Amino acid sequence: MKVIFLGTTSLSVGVLSSLVDAQYQIAAVITQPDRECGRGRKLTPPPVKVWSQDRGFKVLQPEKVNRKEFLDLISEIAPDILIVAAYGQILRSSLLKIAPFGCINVHASLLPRYRGADPIRWAILNGEKKTGVSLMIMDEGIDTGPVLATREVIIEESDNSGTLEKKLGKIGGELLVEVLPAWFERKIEPIPQSNDQASYAGKIPKNLFQINWNHSAEEIVRQVKAFAPCPGAFGYFHQKRLKIMKAHVYHHEERANPGQIIRYEPKDGLLVGTGNGVLAIEELHPENKKVQSSLEFCCGYHIQPGDVFQ
Repeated sequence: MKVIFLGTTSLSVGVLSSLVDAQYQIAAVITQPDRECGRGRKLTPPPVKVWSQDRGFKVLQPEKVNRKEFLDLISEIAPDILIVAAYGQILRSSLLKIAPFGCINVHASLLPRYRGADPIRWAILNGEKKTGVSLMIMDEGIDTGPVLATREVIIEESDNSGTLEKKLGKIGGELLVEVLPAWFERKIEPIPQSNDQASYAGKIPKNLFQINWNHSAEEIVRQVKAFAPCPGAFGYFHQKRLKIMKAHVYHHEERANPGQIIRYEPKDGLLVGTGNGVLAIEELHPENKKVQSSLEFCCGYHIQPGDVFQ
């Protein structure tokens, strides 16, 4: 079967890798254009582009995938099926109808919960204990199409958005490869979603990236995990932006004002007061510096008890 794959992120790489391992014919890989990234605004290719070009696949990067001239190009390739995983553009009906076996989306949630562009971060922010992947037949709605299969995934204490994304990409790819043969034989009947049970995981507002030290330690830990490794949950120290890359709740009785540094604890890290409980910071990323352990940060910045994060 001839496949056109549409994807952009590390989750997409996991799905595409499974298709390649299962020896599906990848006729083309469609991904987002290279974008400026980081403080240096360096033009950076998407992970899928790098992975695909390293393996010799044809890579296409349209600014707008639904334009007629690009649809004509896809029609010329004549795919049997389109597979989408974290691509990043809405697909119109004119594109969805090109392949005889339709378009399957590998979505990083247990639909109908967490429809939308950012299900992984929202699941972590909301303190979910489990999530999963869904294989869905795409329609013009936002993750509203009927579902072919789902697989549940536990969110581990050690997970952040980066590790969970890779895990879901691998599991989503495995599930896809299991389901595709039955789909090609027309042996699966997609199940419509219940809109009554639906929730939406849209683009996260940038104001949620900044840490509010009046929030509880548990809420801040979820925030750190949701935005690690990128873009990073941040606060300020001496008017310099400081990203918190890894942290946990300190489960011993301490008293401190929100944002106030208590001390460095060798087994836990830098202890900081919050609105409820104590945050133990393990890794930090100071502005224009490399990621540091809390001990490196304390030594480099001569941290004293009573210093305050903003």
